[in-house]
Parts: sequence; structure tokens; C-alpha cells
Amino acid sequence: MKLLIDAGNSRVKWAAYRGAECVAKGAAEHGELAGLAEVWGKLPLQGAWMSSVARQEVADALAAALSCPLHRIHAQSQLGEVCNHYRNTAEQGADRWLAILAARELCRGDVIVACAGTALTVETLTAEGDYLGGLILPGHGLMLQSLAQGTANLDRQAGEVVDFPRGTEDALASGVMAALVGAIEGQRRKLAEQTGREPATVILTGGDAGRIAPWLAAPLEIVDNLVLMGLLKVANA
Repeated sequence: MKLLIDAGNSRVKWAAYRGAECVAKGAAEHGELAGLAEVWGKLPLQGAWMSSVARQEVADALAAALSCPLHRIHAQSQLGEVCNHYRNTAEQGADRWLAILAARELCRGDVIVACAGTALTVETLTAEGDYLGGLILPGHGLMLQSLAQGTANLDRQAGEVVDFPRGTEDALASGVMAALVGAIEGQRRKLAEQTGREPATVILTGGDAGRIAPWLAAPLEIVDNLVLMGLLKVANA
């Protein structure tokens, strides 16, 4: 049995697979990791594969909770059909690379992969399997937090997303959403301009996927646990 671990900036998601079958899964906040050793200790694990963008102490705690060999996954220059054109793969978050690998399994055409968590990452993958790189920007919560902390009068609850905000609360909500959606749609437009093909499919994942999805154009798919899917591909390679 193989254990897959996606350690994000605020949560850890995991799944245990026997072959292609997911037999157990779960999630925990960074402050709730103590119980994982007991849970994982009940599983007949042969090995664990982990992607981590979390603080080092989180990664260390996860490693300590395991009684099986741990494989820490890093971005690569190529795997299968996917060629990574990132200048220095050593500095690239493994989660971004794994999301691209999973997206390739789901979509054979041009694709934009948007992971909407603590940060928003927007990745670009061509139908030929060329990963062209992507964007990193603050996620929904971080944008609102930065406005609250960095200004004198914007520490307030965000309102509704509307076309023409006539109040500060709605201006906050609408401005943040415009930035997130604009980053995704902008990369989709640039990819279409480069390839000369129809606009790419957007694959959207992460905790804020449902919040952002209504404001994106088709074609669009929401896929849960994209990084874990990429980890499974690497573990089975």
C-alpha cells in the first residue's frame, strides 16, 4: 500500500492506495498532525511519497509519523510526456509540478491549471506536453488579509462580487476576485495567442475553487486533490 501526502501551506491532505484503489484518505490542519502516526500506523504501508511546501517543522513532523520509507518528491525536468521548461526546477514547488502531471492525465489538449489555496498558482501546459511555467500570487484570503493589515480603513468583512461596486465591502470582494480571475483568464488568453488554437481548458483545484469557478469562462473543470493524483503518477512510475 502506498501513502501519498500533500503538505500545503495550511493543511495536509493524504490518501492511501492499493494499486489504483484509494482505500483511505484524510486531511488535517498543521496544528492537528499529532494523530496521524496512529492512523497511518494501522495501514500496511510499503512506502510514502510526499510533496511539501509547508514549513520545515511540518515536513519533519510528517516524516516522524511514518514507519515506512519516505520519498520526498521534487520537480523534474521531464516525466513521461511532460517536459518542464522551468529555468531551475530545484526552486520550483513540487505541488506545481505534480498538478501539471495530473492535468496531463485528465486533458490531452492545451490546459491551464489553477490551484486556489493559500496562494493561487496558474500553470500553462500545451497539448504537446510542454509545461511553459506559471504565476504565483496571493490567494483570496491573503489578498484580503494584506489589505486589512496594510491600510488604515480596509480591515472589514468583504461584501459581494458585483460589476460596479458602490460600497467598500463590495469593492474589496470584487477587486480580489477580479485579480484572481484575471490572472487565470490572462494566461489562457496568452496561451491561445501563442498556439493559435482555441482557448485552453482550465482545471481548477484547491479550497477556493468553488469560490472562483462561477467567474471563469468555459471550458472549465473542478478537480479535487490534483496534487495527490500527480503523486500517484510519480509513485507508480
